[in-house]
Amino acid sequence: MAKTSLVHVVSLVGARDAALLPHFVEHYRNLGLESFRLICHGESPSDDRYIHLRDVCRAVGVEPLHSHFGPWRDRLAQQLKVYALSRSPNDWHVVADVDEFHVYSHPIGELLEKSEHMGADHVNGCFLDRVGDGGKLLEVDETSLWERYPLAGAVSAGISKALPLKTGIARGGVELLMGHHGTVAGRGLPRAEGFIQVHHFKWTESVVRRMRHRVASLSGGRWPAEHYAVIREAKAALDHLEAHGDRIGVEDSSLRIAACGRAYADHPLWYEIADEAEGWAWTLTY
Repeated sequence: MAKTSLVHVVSLVGARDAALLPHFVEHYRNLGLESFRLICHGESPSDDRYIHLRDVCRAVGVEPLHSHFGPWRDRLAQQLKVYALSRSPNDWHVVADVDEFHVYSHPIGELLEKSEHMGADHVNGCFLDRVGDGGKLLEVDETSLWERYPLAGAVSAGISKALPLKTGIARGGVELLMGHHGTVAGRGLPRAEGFIQVHHFKWTESVVRRMRHRVASLSGGRWPAEHYAVIREAKAALDHLEAHGDRIGVEDSSLRIAACGRAYADHPLWYEIADEAEGWAWTLTY
């Protein structure tokens, strides 16, 4: 059995994401993981939101691996993940943004044991976007996220045409694609042996504000626009939300939204969502 003591959780945490961090740390600790390699981001060391984020890190007992200040760039995010993984190239890493909560088909130790037996160096999966009742964009608070956002479906792919595939577990020496939406090379664990549900708590009260800030910063030159698709995806999501009264259109059957708990077997359309996500693989270019 692979030892979870040799598994590190790698995540980039923005100063605006502090409310999610206690939920994130609790979730992965409940999976038996204790080594967190967090990289924090803020506008400056004196930014009130960054100071609050550091306070939250102390409260949950996690010392950040590194902090970065200044404008955000997707390519920079990629470089910071490479830095975190490269510190232990032979160890396993759970790679997850702070709004990404993994649910596995088997205990993580079994997935890693399978991977090692089959010569795989990473494990893939896809988004299951979490949504509030009626598609409402609810604020993150101390309530269990699973109770606050009881619905799940293929929202990111459905309304933004955003790539839903994710590489969620990888050896430190694996080179990840931007946003860990895949790998440059290597051997993935076959889907039949393990495919990660990446429960995505993006669609919260602050998402409209965050996406508008992202579009304005990228379009106005404040942040380098390295991929136009990022702007296109955000605009498409904003258009959908506006058309549905600032909520997710849960009645749209193409989004495959259904009630969903935290168990792997809970979503009745999970295998359809996974099939559709794998259909995006052709879009990955190295």
